[in-house]
Amino acid sequence: MVSARFRRFSLAAISATKEGRRAALAALMIALAATGCAFHEEGHGGGSGGDFGNNGDANAADAPAGGGNSGRTDGGSATGGRDGGAAGGQAGSTPTCPATCPSGQVCLNGTCQNDPCAAATSMMCASGTTCKATCVEVTDPCAGKTCPTNQSCVEGQCVAGCFTQTCAGVVCPSGQYCSPSTGKCTMLDACNAACGTGKACNLTCVPPNPCANVHCASNQVCSNGTCVVNLCAGVKCNPGSVCSNGTCIDTCNCGAGCGTAGHCSVGTCICTPTCPADGSKAGLDNGCNGKCPCKAGSVTYMNNCCMPNCPTDYSRGGMSDGCGNTCGCASGSVLYGGSCCKPNCPTDGSRGGMSDGCGNTCGCKSGTTLYMGACCTPNCPTDYSRGGMDDACGKTCGCQSGSVLYGGSCCKPNCPTDGSRGGMDDTCGKTCACASGTTLYMGTCCTPNCPTDYSRGGMDDTCGKTCGCQSGSVLYGGGCCKPNCPTDGSRGGMDDGCGKTCGCPTGKVLYMAACCAPNCPTDNSRAGMPDGCGKTCACMSGSVLYGGSCCKPSCPTDGTCGGGNGCGGTCGCSGGGTCTNGVCPGKVCTPVCGCGQLCNNGQCVPLTCSPDVVQCGCGCCGTGEICVGGVCQPGIG
Repeated sequence: MVSARFRRFSLAAISATKEGRRAALAALMIALAATGCAFHEEGHGGGSGGDFGNNGDANAADAPAGGGNSGRTDGGSATGGRDGGAAGGQAGSTPTCPATCPSGQVCLNGTCQNDPCAAATSMMCASGTTCKATCVEVTDPCAGKTCPTNQSCVEGQCVAGCFTQTCAGVVCPSGQYCSPSTGKCTMLDACNAACGTGKACNLTCVPPNPCANVHCASNQVCSNGTCVVNLCAGVKCNPGSVCSNGTCIDTCNCGAGCGTAGHCSVGTCICTPTCPADGSKAGLDNGCNGKCPCKAGSVTYMNNCCMPNCPTDYSRGGMSDGCGNTCGCASGSVLYGGSCCKPNCPTDGSRGGMSDGCGNTCGCKSGTTLYMGACCTPNCPTDYSRGGMDDACGKTCGCQSGSVLYGGSCCKPNCPTDGSRGGMDDTCGKTCACASGTTLYMGTCCTPNCPTDYSRGGMDDTCGKTCGCQSGSVLYGGGCCKPNCPTDGSRGGMDDGCGKTCGCPTGKVLYMAACCAPNCPTDNSRAGMPDGCGKTCACMSGSVLYGGSCCKPSCPTDGTCGGGNGCGGTCGCSGGGTCTNGVCPGKVCTPVCGCGQLCNNGQCVPLTCSPDVVQCGCGCCGTGEICVGGVCQPGIG
């Protein structure tokens, strides 16, 4: 009806004379206004990056949820708001507030009205939060509305693209409203304001808007109080597509589809499986391109659910369970030859080594071992009289403590504890150890000649080694030497008389054969300058040495990269990732942004159209277009 009326008045305007054209244009605007079209200039301001509300009524409580923005390829540009001012108009059918309302007023339902919070004397907000009035939907404006394919109902109008409205179909009792953030009914804290049909004034406590009074450049957007690069600046998407980190995404393209119970929303399948808890649809399509699971106790077999036929009395043990497996056997039985079998092995070991009747062999009783297919008792008396001899069961009897196996029999080493045979053959293939204080040298025990007074320090100990020096002395030139290095550091850097150099006292370093105190004040006043001892004074934390002095690198925090840091280096991406064309990779917005928003490096920011175009539905119209019923239409030429 709108399109037909629009075409009729357009033809009338074109065919009118020059003098009558203004009258025809006025008639057309009156007709369009009667159909619900509004002509207004879009606001230029941005929002708070999707985190906090502003003086408008397009905050988290009443902004459409679950959608995105769609720009035009033929002139209209969709960007994020640059500052903390009021957001642009919604869907092209609601009046738009000026950038700033008069004192004592706030923007509600597109008009400046007296702030209901001023009269809400009982509204007690926690520290750090303030009262905020918003207009919220108390009835679903999309109830009973059916949109064409690849369109979604937003604020009662069909707009291009596939978006999810969390409150669609939710009916709340009187005194409640559906929260777009949760999709659930919430108590209404009513207030007095003209919110229009189907809406009500609601009071909430909100934290301060960090982007209030923050003004950013045209290619930036305010996020959490900071101006960051707007990855979607200048990006123009087709109707039904959204800008995410500078890339247009078709909101209705979910690849192979989302199943009979699902739908595509912002390029992602949204689907809840339709599987009854009783398992009655087990193995059938779950509506989400999958299968419903089988109920407890059953299994999937041949693409269907199957209940195994295995009675708890094990009467079908070893038989097929009808579901591709075999029923288990009772405790004490094993599966053998396709059925359950109870091994015939008495606990007294009387059948040890014999077949258990189930494909295995019975074990031997304690004290015996299996040998040559039968149980065997080793012949090894406890008096070790057969030590080293065959035990008749395939092994050898062990030797008693203190003896070792040597030459096929047990042998007791002949090594008296007094060390009298130290270095001699122990008659069991090894050598007796030397007594304490002696060492083995050239086949005999030798007592080192090293008096405890260190009088032979550095001399031969007559046992192949050298006598050690007393504490504080070192071996030098074949004798013991005590370094001449006073503890006060007075000989620091000088020869210690023992082949080395005396160290410097604390706070000094060795430089050019002498001790040197670096001239580096703790206040870093000489950072980057020579310390007078051959090195350079260090820079304070966070600075680097550049061009002979200290330099603090400076890199932008707005998401740009690739430029110089002022200290000879290049600015990278603080969050990781590769710098591409001077911009760091954007983070994905989770959950997806709502209708009238765009994703910018992990933050949902309000959509703001160029000053010369209007916002319509979830996107912006092209240059010269107008918004008619939530759809961009050619303007009057």
